[in-house]
Amino acid sequence: MSGGDSLSTRAGRVVGMLHEGRDEPALHAPRPFLHPVLTPGGRTVSDCAPADHPWHRGLGIAVSAVDVPGQEDPVNLWGGPTYSGARGYVQLPNNGSQRVLARRYADDAVVQRIGWCAADGSGFLEEERAWSADTLRMGGVEWSRTTVRSTWVNVSGGPLAFGSPTTAGRPNAGYGGFFLRLAPFFDGGRIIAPSAGGAGPVGEDDVMGTTHAWLGLQSADASVLMIPSADNPGGPSPWFVRSSGTPMLCAAPFFHEEMHLDRDAVLRWEWSMLVADGAVQKSAFPAAGTRIGVPA
Repeated sequence: MSGGDSLSTRAGRVVGMLHEGRDEPALHAPRPFLHPVLTPGGRTVSDCAPADHPWHRGLGIAVSAVDVPGQEDPVNLWGGPTYSGARGYVQLPNNGSQRVLARRYADDAVVQRIGWCAADGSGFLEEERAWSADTLRMGGVEWSRTTVRSTWVNVSGGPLAFGSPTTAGRPNAGYGGFFLRLAPFFDGGRIIAPSAGGAGPVGEDDVMGTTHAWLGLQSADASVLMIPSADNPGGPSPWFVRSSGTPMLCAAPFFHEEMHLDRDAVLRWEWSMLVADGAVQKSAFPAAGTRIGVPA
């Protein structure tokens, strides 16, 4: 992994290092990602290439299965093996890539033009992805926020279908979307979800695959909060989350059902990733989840 380029707030605070993924192994489905993802105090909350899943790369967009015209198997843009129904997980020759074709700076954002490609190099989707960063003070907590705005255009010449291992038949494995592999110190952390009282801890099994406006994790060292835009395709996002063994957080819009994109059609997305030092109060999660704050 190369050193990457810093992603910073307007005031100059570095929130992470942005990598294009060019030097990643083909089996890992090379793609752009942010790592380390940093708290305001400089603590790293992300993990990269852990031994259990070496294709996990910090924070980014990773989709486990895309049905593409002319491809025998779904294109895997998550990395590693593909869930294939009765065969289980199989390493197929279908690991694609997200290739950064150009980069520019606009309105304090790093804007990438990305081509989504199958394993044979053929392109099927064009994306414009803008990464930006700021600092927010909400609920008595200082958060560093990374915002990703992404536009997808189907250039395959036919319809696309975005899915997951769950849409292929594996229960509670609907990963794929806006994904953060968390640092090891989140193992055993608390999952925080919206509740009638504002927010509260929930069990991993209770929240897996459910829909919420936001979801957070809390450890003694740091807290993280992911917020999909309410305007994202498909409505409120289902979640794939693990807080034990392999801590990770993913807004997973293709968890339960495939999402279809017609020829030449467009999808527009926005996600925010907020990180703070220490175990913030539960009330800080819904305060930040509303995305009401004052940029520093």
